[in-house]
Amino acid sequence: GAAQQVRVIHKPVIARLRGDSTRPRVLTRISPGKTDTLRGRIDSLRLRPGQVIAVTLDTTSPATLPFRYLSTDSAAATTLYLRPAVEIEPLAYAGAAREFRGALHVGLEDSLDPAASHRLASPIRFLLNGDRVSVTPSALSLKHTNLPFERVRLAAASPGESVRVHIRPGFNPRGVDVWVPVERPAIALEPVTPTVTGLGLAVAIVHVTLPPEAGTTPRVVRLTAKHAIPEPSELTLAGGETRDAKVRSVGIGTDTLYARSDPFHSDRVVIVYGWPARFFAAALLGGLLGSVVAGYGARRRGKGTSPPAYGVGGLATGLLVAIAFAVGLNLTGLEMVTQYGEAVVFVVAALGALLGLPGIGKAVPVLGRALEGRAR
Repeated sequence: GAAQQVRVIHKPVIARLRGDSTRPRVLTRISPGKTDTLRGRIDSLRLRPGQVIAVTLDTTSPATLPFRYLSTDSAAATTLYLRPAVEIEPLAYAGAAREFRGALHVGLEDSLDPAASHRLASPIRFLLNGDRVSVTPSALSLKHTNLPFERVRLAAASPGESVRVHIRPGFNPRGVDVWVPVERPAIALEPVTPTVTGLGLAVAIVHVTLPPEAGTTPRVVRLTAKHAIPEPSELTLAGGETRDAKVRSVGIGTDTLYARSDPFHSDRVVIVYGWPARFFAAALLGGLLGSVVAGYGARRRGKGTSPPAYGVGGLATGLLVAIAFAVGLNLTGLEMVTQYGEAVVFVVAALGALLGLPGIGKAVPVLGRALEGRAR
């Protein structure tokens, strides 16, 4: 009867349990309504139905919790060496619910008989709670070994890169933390070119795409940069949509662009603002050519010219007109089909020098009157 239900645990199995323990001499015996500590040399143990021997380890792994149990099946016919195992299902965004959902799958692996599923004489219980994540159910009562595992549902509205779930066994009030990663679809930022001319002389065009998981309801995506000011700084997008933003260079060096629309965000994208050597070379060469053509035209009209004066004036005028064109002010009065590249800078500078002060005065009357007064 009752004596036949008692299971004797011999020294090799106890030694195995103690060998995994942080404190090998300390075991915990869990009985219905009672818990006591076993110390000293133990050659054998008598496990009655419903009793469990438990121990805490000093290390853990992503797949197992740092606890071990000795128990028997419901008939007290088989010794069970149990390891609580956890399989993590990362939190992913559920668009319809507008929250992140994941799961923990918790079970008891029997390392002595991993293929079979034995019903336990007494369930092994765990209490679970989360930090900024809801946990359902919050209490587990594991009644069998191996598969199937119990599923614990997780949900969080605005998690960080991971969420913490605390799992506490019945015999150890300290418990252990399990970190669940968050798979957050990223807002895609794609600069058309990763390097643009610095000192405000060029604009980087950036494609901004909201991930499809965001759903069909439009939401505001906010853009920020470390140095520059994106234009526009806010875009309204639905999931899967793409729009462009512009970032005008500031200084020389690197800038970082970032997009956020909770709970989504982008990686930080680097844009390089390079030295405008080619810009200045194209502008100066264009201004010089324009001054040569302007001087030739003046001589054809019978006016006396000073080549050095025309050269210096053409360089200065061409550079001024090219810089104005780069920041969006077209002083030539002519419509340009394209606004990018050294060839455009060269042509704009040449036209600026060729048209000279009358051309500048025509495009900007206030500046033209000031220049006419100075010319007189």
